[in-house]
Amino acid sequence: MKNTLLLLSFLFSFIALSQDCEKINKKAVKRLKVDVSTLASDQMEGRNPGTSGEIKARDYLSKRMNEIGLTPKGTDGFVQAFSYFEQVKQKPNKTTLRINNKHLKLNHHFYPIYLSANASIIDVPVFSAGYGIHKPSSGYSDYENLDLNINDYIALIDITSPKNLGFEAPDLLSRAIEALDRGAVALLLYSSQKGFKVPSSSFNRIQSIGIPVVFLKSSSFKDVPVGLVENASLTVSQYEVPSQAHNVIGYLDNASENTVVICGHYDHLGYGGQGSMYKGPRKIHNGADDNASGTAAVLELAYFLKNNKLQEKNNYLFIAFSAEEKGLLGSQYFVAEPSLPLSQINFVINMDMVGRMEEGMPLTIEGIGSSKSWKPTLQESACKAFPFTLKNREDGPSDHAAFYHAGIPALHMWTGNHNDYHKPSDDTEKINFEAESQIISFIESFILIMDQKGKIDFHLRAK
Repeated sequence: MKNTLLLLSFLFSFIALSQDCEKINKKAVKRLKVDVSTLASDQMEGRNPGTSGEIKARDYLSKRMNEIGLTPKGTDGFVQAFSYFEQVKQKPNKTTLRINNKHLKLNHHFYPIYLSANASIIDVPVFSAGYGIHKPSSGYSDYENLDLNINDYIALIDITSPKNLGFEAPDLLSRAIEALDRGAVALLLYSSQKGFKVPSSSFNRIQSIGIPVVFLKSSSFKDVPVGLVENASLTVSQYEVPSQAHNVIGYLDNASENTVVICGHYDHLGYGGQGSMYKGPRKIHNGADDNASGTAAVLELAYFLKNNKLQEKNNYLFIAFSAEEKGLLGSQYFVAEPSLPLSQINFVINMDMVGRMEEGMPLTIEGIGSSKSWKPTLQESACKAFPFTLKNREDGPSDHAAFYHAGIPALHMWTGNHNDYHKPSDDTEKINFEAESQIISFIESFILIMDQKGKIDFHLRAK
């Protein structure tokens, strides 16, 4: 247990900020270089969730938290494993479509969408349901003008909307359910307008409405015009591909009722693919700034709080999230399955890309609207080494958002975007470790100031 020096803590918290953030902590720089260069090495293969590279990074972070002296707070030591769905795939040669007895090619002519069920129907008549809109309260219905009910038919629906409709057209799900309720056994969707946003062929979960639903590309109608589609045979066989990722969680227990979460994600894009801004041959995306820099900062703050010989008034939970690049999945999972009650969490500091500050650049701090305590404290905490840019953006695209939506005050700190974002060129040699050490010194002092404020308020800002 650390020595209790409350007076020193009080004085340090209020006078050290302007001094420390100007200094470069050489020992911290050395530790940061080791952590970032290790996490962003080719050996980690871009730390894509569910891969051997992510496992290596997970094990490294667990080792470092143990070396620092943190208490494990995962479900298996420092690790909190969770499952997610990476993508939906088609079984080879099992998803097929024939229109007017003409065989169409999967992905070239058509593809199933997220609403589709797995099923097979053979030689069923197709009936055009126009735009598939039924809104009699607005004086419009494609179905009331039909000569025939679509029960036991395949419905062919144009997912665009008529010009001068006079009201907002129902979304795709509403139109699909309308056709389903009227007895359609399958849906063939298409777009009559070039440039219209169509359903994606890539998705990670199936949200079946109970019948096959496929989208027809314009190439489908090369030999059979849309107005001459008479019958179809259709089979859809798709499945969700599960994967597993791993949060890494360490705890510093100060016997307090309140806990502060300090976090950043450690996953990245692997060899590229979805989310990459790079166009070229397959290459490792090492993600030195995004977000080996933030992960290293989490470790450095853990080192400081464990070794500063002060007794803070908060406990501290240090989390390296995975699957942030998949849609903030790691932080969302933790909030759903926390390793300590969410009611005990005082506030959150998230660091995502804190390694590319240059002279004159600001430290951007987002989430200001999540507590009325943030702005006045930060305004008091002017740092001579760099200016601040303060933004509300409580639900921005990083891991603080999950906590904000759970009613927990949360800040996100970062140094801004750059030309290497989500590219293989985001490498260790481009990290400004000296500036990152100054940012961490500021956060250390800010944490000690906040430590004197007790449980802070949550503010749901009106949009």
